[in-house]
Amino acid sequence: MRKIERWIERTHAVDILKQLSRKDKMYFTELKNIIGEGSSSTINIVLNELEAINLIEEKIENKFGGKRYIWLTPMGKRIAEKLIEIEKILKEK
Repeated sequence: MRKIERWIERTHAVDILKQLSRKDKMYFTELKNIIGEGSSSTINIVLNELEAINLIEEKIENKFGGKRYIWLTPMGKRIAEKLIEIEKILKEK
């Protein structure tokens, strides 16, 4: 459980989950451009951690020059939905 608690502290982890919840899948470059901050290596580290705790999955698509696409697992979708709900509550006045 400690591993799962640590991911939320990672820079961009919440943003990545929220962005991925908006589409079925996203290409790495598309996700990185939307996040806008952080290097590719920083985003990769966060993605590897999210994959290690089963919140995302990814695949390299060979037919398009090795593009990497990423999507949420069922658990990742549930967590992203909760994060979005929490954000809405925090914005209420």
